[in-house]
Amino acid sequence: MIFIVGGRKQGKEAFAREHFPEWKDEKCADGKSASWEEFLKTNFGINLHEMVRRRMEEGAKAEELERDMAEELLRECPERILITDEIGCGIVPMDAFSRCYREVVGRICCQLAGKAQEVWRVTAGIGQKIKQKGETMMTQEKKGQKTAGINEQVMSGEELDSLRKQAGDAVREFLAVGKMKPGNLFVVGCSSSEIVSSRIGSYSSKEIGEAVFQEIWEECEKNQIYLAAQCCEHLNRALILEREAAEKYGYEIVNVVPQLKAGGSFATAAYERMKEPVAVERISAHGGMDIGDTLIGMHLRQVAVPVRIETKYIGKAHVVCARVRPKFIGGIRARYDEGKL
Repeated sequence: MIFIVGGRKQGKEAFAREHFPEWKDEKCADGKSASWEEFLKTNFGINLHEMVRRRMEEGAKAEELERDMAEELLRECPERILITDEIGCGIVPMDAFSRCYREVVGRICCQLAGKAQEVWRVTAGIGQKIKQKGETMMTQEKKGQKTAGINEQVMSGEELDSLRKQAGDAVREFLAVGKMKPGNLFVVGCSSSEIVSSRIGSYSSKEIGEAVFQEIWEECEKNQIYLAAQCCEHLNRALILEREAAEKYGYEIVNVVPQLKAGGSFATAAYERMKEPVAVERISAHGGMDIGDTLIGMHLRQVAVPVRIETKYIGKAHVVCARVRPKFIGGIRARYDEGKL
């Protein structure tokens, strides 16, 4: 299968017919108007995203489409061209249906891209091959290419083990010099997209989020430190932490369950793995780790001080750490307790 993605009116169909001469005169099924049966059995399908919208409007459940739609398309005509608009960028829609529709399209596209022999992104009529047969996310990244998504086959066991080691090393290095005490709050923001060299928020990976979270959480547990997992900007960078920590520090608990595309993979893993997870909107942490430029500063106490560790990257995501110290007050004649710096 050849899978082609790109923005609206970017010349995707024209590119396909020109670049693949064997498909030049092939009749296409348009997701805007074709029936599902017609779309399923046609070798050349355009506007896949519109077909998803129509099926949802007709009452198809999101979880059923995510589970079955890509598999049916691949089973019925494994040698086909499928074309879709990229609809996951830009402002998050206000209404629940549009948000759900956007997420369903994204997940179906991830499955199709994972199984496709070739994946192309088309902009202004120019195509860029971002996957070819036999490649995975990491082999493409090593060639300086990008990918259309992440699926369960992307990360090998060795690659996940490498990420676990980097995450474990990073948190141990921080705790060795970060002056954290039992009962302190440690905020972590993590972009699984940045870890695999994609734009933050574009390709969340459940398995990467779980791998990195587990290593950091275990180290925090050993040191009796409360871990707070920062959600993505779609949840206004709310945090997931243990109920015990929220109650100890007097934080108001709010109601939200993080998901891959509304919260992020790291916070989703935290919600699934913590003993009694709750969400809060804001904390004042004693230290933090930012994996992939997720902007954790809003959740640190004043005054934040950078902590430099040996582990500069987890995967391809930049790692920045900070601790906090009390403010200096009193002016030029004041004296300070050096032990609290």
